[in-house]
Amino acid sequence: MAYISLYRKYRPKSFAEVVGQEVVVKILKNSITNNKIGHAYIFSGPRGTGKTSIAKIFSKAVNCLSNKDGDLCGKCDVCKLNFDDEIDIIEIDAASNNGVDEIREIRNNVKLMPSHLKYKVYIIDEVHMLSTSAFNALLKTLEEPPKNIIFILATTEFNKIPATVVSRCQKFDFKKLTNKQIIDRLKYILKKEEKKLDDEVIELISNLSDGGMRDAINMLDQVLSLEKDIITVDDVYYLVGDTSEETIFNLLDNIISGDIKELLKCINILYEEGKNFVNISDRLQMLIRNIIIFCNTKKYFTKEYEEKLSKYSNIEIDLLLKLSEEIFKLINDIKKTTNQKIIMEIYSIKMTLLFRNIEKEEKKEIKQEEIIEKKIEKEIETSEESNQMKDIKINNALSAANKELKEEFLNKYIILNEYVSNKEYNSLANLLLKAIPEVVSNKNIIFTFKNKLEIVLFDKNEEDIQKFLKKIYGKNYSIVAITNEEWLKIREEYISNTKKGIKYEYIEEKLKSKNAKKNTELENTVEDLFGEELIKVD
Repeated sequence: MAYISLYRKYRPKSFAEVVGQEVVVKILKNSITNNKIGHAYIFSGPRGTGKTSIAKIFSKAVNCLSNKDGDLCGKCDVCKLNFDDEIDIIEIDAASNNGVDEIREIRNNVKLMPSHLKYKVYIIDEVHMLSTSAFNALLKTLEEPPKNIIFILATTEFNKIPATVVSRCQKFDFKKLTNKQIIDRLKYILKKEEKKLDDEVIELISNLSDGGMRDAINMLDQVLSLEKDIITVDDVYYLVGDTSEETIFNLLDNIISGDIKELLKCINILYEEGKNFVNISDRLQMLIRNIIIFCNTKKYFTKEYEEKLSKYSNIEIDLLLKLSEEIFKLINDIKKTTNQKIIMEIYSIKMTLLFRNIEKEEKKEIKQEEIIEKKIEKEIETSEESNQMKDIKINNALSAANKELKEEFLNKYIILNEYVSNKEYNSLANLLLKAIPEVVSNKNIIFTFKNKLEIVLFDKNEEDIQKFLKKIYGKNYSIVAITNEEWLKIREEYISNTKKGIKYEYIEEKLKSKNAKKNTELENTVEDLFGEELIKVD
């Protein structure tokens, strides 16, 4: 007898055998029980979550001669029929049959009554692959559906289905399965197959499947085909072409220890093995995430895994977050280059130096901040003209503050991340990413920063920032920057005035002279301390 893959062998044959998707199953069963069958359904969700399986079960259940609470009875002729041989249940792959001619053929065939079943069912898999003209042809059938015809449209990309089609269907969302659901199913299959695997291996398969039962069962099938007495997690990583957990830990250890030679050696081995550095960086990012969680929670991971993480518990959270930021940049840059190895090496060395110089940098930063704070305290009074202009800008922003405009502004603010690696705009983008847009009107914006040094940088480069914002948003904004503490006082006063019925009237703003001298002693002080290049963002 020919070998049957595990995912086909253990594919659910009734609603009772379906793992997960309880809400979907319940609604479909109720619709059958109450004889409220729709003419068209959309099954949307990630791959391997049961869309096609449930579509096949439903197509039989609606035709079952004596269903039990909406499920298959398992005894009638309909339940016993071979799905592939049933001419009234038609499964179509839209990926390879996506033209208008195929859909027109369906339109012609739906006019014919079912041969011997109550309902004729069309299951169109990956329906989002249909062409525009094919969708239009399908739409005409959905608008005036013939009696006893059911369409089930399955898709992994719901956003690509035209709204006109969606509006004529009942939509069901399929969720990713939980690790527990997948693990329990894998253990059930292992028991049936009289095979054994360590819990650690089963859990890894579940994690790698990313909520897809079919992927998990296929992975299990591959692992069992090794026919080894003892199968390890590294065997699983090898089969899926991923990097072993030990290698990822080793990579992080080399970064932390500052062993650049060993680090480059490790990267070179991965390169020669043909590993994908985007996947490796993702895994490294996940490890950093797990360390942060471990340092701030208890019993989140298994005891064995927490023992592996414990040696990193003495690393400062701020340093881990900085490391995570570098890995995020690394992943973005790797995707843009054809030479992943070089980018990986450069960023890895950069991360190593981050650990090597962190203590020195912290001391330097503290000293610089202390000097600046002292100067700020001495020179806290800026010129009267500058203060008046800031007050006017704050007033104008508050006079026309709009939540919807703020939401629109924030939704597009994420675009700044795309300019972080841009030579012309990276400094401006990094500065704005440290800011919080607190108030947005049609003309004005109030930004807040944690410290006053960033406000000095902001004020010094105000004109360039305005041009940068215009490039992104397509409009001119009058902008002002204040500290978080200043904003708290301003907001409190604004709320109080609003309750009293005091309104903020717009005041005409005078253009600042391009040749104006430095407004504050503070700008001179910062420039003297750190040089013109620090406060002039290029």
